[in-house]
Amino acid sequence: MSENFAPVEQKTVTVSADQTAYGGFWVRAVAFVIDNIIIAIPTTLISIPLLGYAMFNLLPYLEEFDQTEIVSSEMAAALFLFWSVSLLLQVIWVVFFWLYFALFESSAKQATLGKQIFGLRVTDGNGQRISFARASGRTFAKFISYLILYIGFMMAGWTKRKRALHDMIANTLVIKNH
Repeated sequence: MSENFAPVEQKTVTVSADQTAYGGFWVRAVAFVIDNIIIAIPTTLISIPLLGYAMFNLLPYLEEFDQTEIVSSEMAAALFLFWSVSLLLQVIWVVFFWLYFALFESSAKQATLGKQIFGLRVTDGNGQRISFARASGRTFAKFISYLILYIGFMMAGWTKRKRALHDMIANTLVIKNH
């Protein structure tokens, strides 16, 4: 018995090799604000007593400075203390900022607390977990974006894979969890 089969029509379906969903500008911006609030808590708790101590030492000399152009050695010492504390607090903030982002983004979760809230994670260009060194480089590259008026951050809104300048420098991606 001979059965006739109709020829099977073949269809070609093309699937994009890159089905990854990237974290866009606005969701990353809100996550970044959340992360900065989290960083502000310990740095503020450290800053208040240190700045209070420095101001307490400087206040008695402010009236003196108003009345004369001559700065006493005691006032110079109080000013030096205030500037030193201010510089120390900036260093403390940079260290907190660096460790927070680098440790969280190189961890098993691959995301800061802000990114975790929105289901985002940081990967290398191939979708793999990044090292602490790469996460550190990515974190410090963010300062370039600050220096160029936040344009580096805004790039996540118009680049193909939603990459900010620091992502391009560190060869990283921010992707949505599946």
